[in-house]
Amino acid sequence: MTVFLISLFVASSLIFLDMFLVRAGIKNLRESPQTLHKQSVSRFGGIAIFLSLLIASNISNESEYEFLRNLLLCTSPVFLVGFIDDMKISIPPFVRLMLIIPSSLLCYYFLGTKAENLEIPFIDLLFQYEIFAIIFICIALSGMINAFNMLDGINGLLLLFCLSTCISIIIFPQSSTSLEFYYYLVALFSSILGIFILNFPLGRIFLGDGGAYFLGAAISVGLIKYYQSNDLSPWYVLLMLIYPLTDVIFSIARRIISKYSALEPDNKHLHHLIYRRVKKMSFSSENLNHSLVTLLTFVLYFPFLLGANYFSQDTSMLQILCLIFFMFYLFIYFLLAPKDFFSKTWIC
Repeated sequence: MTVFLISLFVASSLIFLDMFLVRAGIKNLRESPQTLHKQSVSRFGGIAIFLSLLIASNISNESEYEFLRNLLLCTSPVFLVGFIDDMKISIPPFVRLMLIIPSSLLCYYFLGTKAENLEIPFIDLLFQYEIFAIIFICIALSGMINAFNMLDGINGLLLLFCLSTCISIIIFPQSSTSLEFYYYLVALFSSILGIFILNFPLGRIFLGDGGAYFLGAAISVGLIKYYQSNDLSPWYVLLMLIYPLTDVIFSIARRIISKYSALEPDNKHLHHLIYRRVKKMSFSSENLNHSLVTLLTFVLYFPFLLGANYFSQDTSMLQILCLIFFMFYLFIYFLLAPKDFFSKTWIC
């Protein structure tokens, strides 16, 4: 409850600050292909999440918050990179990617965030070499951090994904899960909920890059630690993250085929296509359009989150579900996309 109230208070304060700045003639608008809103909205919602977790975990002397404290320390470089970008200080995409790597290394060495195998024979042999394990975790975490940022394009979409990830684990708890992990899970859920009720459906505050980057790191690291401590299949982590993972892989492939930069943002993600169709229904409220897109997308991925937790130790079933989601994603995407979607001239 403390985390939720702090998050809600900080987020509300940021909204009032933005209203004051607008009256002073300073508008928080951002020119980006992914931007769908036309009004000034605070992009510093990530501060509410990060600060609420930081305060709550440090005002308590309970040892159960130790994992959360260490997680905040290791992911602070990622949050700062996103926060700087939210301050409209331009950072080239490649430089931004390089600045994310330190957090991956900190998580590897101080949190023990390691992928020991993928249950793929040839690749598993390479994990005995530490350099391969380090490179793999750096690529994996950096990729997921960017994938979460790509997903943050519609009111409530990324926040609902993170909330539902936490809920799905709570519904199917593992017997060996530590109390430390549950403290982390409940605290993270509460901090996200504090901003979610202001972001969805009214869109009064956005996560910003700082918030999206931090949640990408926090959720990914948490899932890896959960899989390690409970002896789950590594494919459990893949299926839990299958929506942002599929979205980022397909987006990179699509941009390369279209001869775009793989790191440059665009507005051709699946949620943009769904938004395009919803908007044609001529609803007068943009908030209603965003809400419908978020809920439709939720229906798409939530059954797979439940499946991941139900079959958490069954590698074969998890692999099948990953394949089903990937094919389902492609089917929906090509169903909604125009025929010339590979063309540079196509604008969603």
